[in-house]
Amino acid sequence: MHAFQSAGGLLPLNPYEPIEFEERSQSEVAEGQLSLDDLLAELHAQQLTRHQFTLSAPGRRMLHRVLSALVEVQAGRRAASQLDGWLTPVLQRRLRAMPRTVSTRYVLRNIHVCRPAEKALEVCGTAHLIDRAYALVARFEHGESGWRCTMFTVLGRRP
Repeated sequence: MHAFQSAGGLLPLNPYEPIEFEERSQSEVAEGQLSLDDLLAELHAQQLTRHQFTLSAPGRRMLHRVLSALVEVQAGRRAASQLDGWLTPVLQRRLRAMPRTVSTRYVLRNIHVCRPAEKALEVCGTAHLIDRAYALVARFEHGESGWRCTMFTVLGRRP
């Protein structure tokens, strides 16, 4: 099979625009059909209403502090009761039930925040030991008492 090449290495493209381009007037749009202006106006209105009722989420610095504290709780260096205002009762019980054996200190380096819903934040990050990095994930949800961490896990951590 033989490939065609030009002197510059690129092949010319066939024209894709119509030869005669006629501009339609507003009267030529079929009845009931949306024009681009209508769609853009509708999209703009949706964005305005969405931003009016946006819940203020905790900032990245605050999330980093809470996740650092959670890593310290899981490592046995901090009591889970220090995070009572940030944890759901289920997560509080789970963290308090873990045996408190002091292990090496993890350092939380970076986090990435995603907002999949208006009242939910999902956060992932990396916690580093001397020569190893662990992934961590957490989910925060907004309820009657504000933002609370509902799920927290360090992935790949040995017990």
